[in-house]
Amino acid sequence: MAQLELLDPTAGPIVEPGTLAPRLDSLRGKRIGLWANMKLNSVELLDEIEQLLSSRYRIAGVVRGTYNAGRVMKPDEWGEIDRCDAALLTHGD
Repeated sequence: MAQLELLDPTAGPIVEPGTLAPRLDSLRGKRIGLWANMKLNSVELLDEIEQLLSSRYRIAGVVRGTYNAGRVMKPDEWGEIDRCDAALLTHGD
């Protein structure tokens, strides 16, 4: 009688240690990054967020960008995100 060997092709998770960025003391005078994944309504949501932040916190400005939520982005794919004091990412749909 033939025997079958069952193989499990899955791998365990790879967990890399990291730390959170320090919390900002205020948004006043800060440059905020607004990154959209370009799905339905993601840009419109960021437009609303920009208006809200500008009216409430007197931010220094906004830097816009896009990202691919379907994969891990490489550091050089984030555009001008390093010019930002804080960044928000949206998920449309």
